[in-house]
Amino acid sequence: MKKRLLNTQQVLLLILISLVFSCQEKNNPRPISYPRIYLPSHEYNIFDSAHCNYSFKKPIYSSLKIEELYTQNKPCWYNLYFEPFDATLHISYHEYTNSNGFDSLYEDTRKLVYKHIVKADDIEEIEVTNKDSSMSGIIYKLKGNTATNLNFYLCDNQSRYFRGALYFNYKTNPDSIAPIYSHLSEDVMELISSFKWK
Repeated sequence: MKKRLLNTQQVLLLILISLVFSCQEKNNPRPISYPRIYLPSHEYNIFDSAHCNYSFKKPIYSSLKIEELYTQNKPCWYNLYFEPFDATLHISYHEYTNSNGFDSLYEDTRKLVYKHIVKADDIEEIEVTNKDSSMSGIIYKLKGNTATNLNFYLCDNQSRYFRGALYFNYKTNPDSIAPIYSHLSEDVMELISSFKWK
C-alpha cells in the first residue's frame, strides 16, 4: 500500500483553515440586564402665576414654560418639561360661558384621548371630584403602546376648564418606560390632587 503525502499547498491550506477557526472568540450569552435609572425624589414647589386662575404643585426637577405658540391669545397654556426623562405634560386652560361650551371642550378631550384606541389595550377613566363640588374631572390612563399614557381634565363646574396630556418626546416601548411612567404618573397625580382654582 502506497502512502500519499501532502504537498506544500495542501499543508499551507490546512494550517490556514485551522488558524481561522481556532482564533474565533467564544460567544457566551450575557445575563438579562436593564440600564440603571435614577429617579429624582418626589419633592414639589407651588406654581402660582398672577395672570392664571389656578395653582398646583409641580416637581422641583421639572421646568414650566409658557407654550410659545399661544402666548398672546392663550396666556395660561404651558408645557411642564420633565428633563431627566425627556417627557412633557402639555397644559391648556379654557374658559366657557355655558353648557355648550363645556360640552365642546369635554368632547375635544374625549376625541384626543380616544384617537389612541387603535393602539391602546385599555383606557381607564377615573372620576375626580371634591366634597364642595367646586371641581370635577376625569383622569384617562391609557394602557399599551400609545403616544400618550396619561390625560386628564379638571373643571370648576361653572366657567373654567384645565387639561393636561403627558407625552414622551421619543418613541417608547411600554415595558422599557414602565418605571419612568410610574414615577411621572405619581407627580402628575400630585399636581391633580393639589390643583386649586383661584
